[in-house]
Amino acid sequence: LTRYNSLVSQINPHFLFNSLNSLSMLVREKQEQKALTYIDQLSYTFRYIIQNGQNMMTSLSDEMKFLEAYKYLLEIRYADKLFFDIEVDESRYGSWLLPSLSLQPLIENAVKHNSITRAKPLRISIRTEGATLVVSNPLRPKMEAEHGTGIGLRNLNSRWSLLTGQEMEVRQSAESFSVALPLTPPAAAK
Repeated sequence: LTRYNSLVSQINPHFLFNSLNSLSMLVREKQEQKALTYIDQLSYTFRYIIQNGQNMMTSLSDEMKFLEAYKYLLEIRYADKLFFDIEVDESRYGSWLLPSLSLQPLIENAVKHNSITRAKPLRISIRTEGATLVVSNPLRPKMEAEHGTGIGLRNLNSRWSLLTGQEMEVRQSAESFSVALPLTPPAAAK
């Protein structure tokens, strides 16, 4: 449990800072309704992080609800430059399990390491391929690349292995980056 808590605590520390900057922009631009919705989505995001950090495993449906709130925050931050293609078969796999907060570091990495402009927006794909959740994005490194340490991906892989006994599969080509996350059937987790 201590090892798990240590891994969870290393979730991106810039998230709060970036969120408050986005909220500040909405307030400055007098977009009151968007600011109120943003506060609601930010509140839901933090509640999910706090509650599910302790639960360890969550259903795909719950993780997708979290994604909706988190996606809203990013879409405000990257207005008309960041898009999500979501094709998740929740009717079949909604009750299947995965470590909570698995999507957040993958999306944050895609945003951190790729150039995102109006001319070349970033599209992040989240889909089920059978009982596997796949998160992928095109590779478009920034001109002044932020050199990552790989800690976020390593932490997610360690958490995944620790909680599910399975390995994530990272696939990278010259054009794209994807991570395949094998889901756990609900009966297997009991």
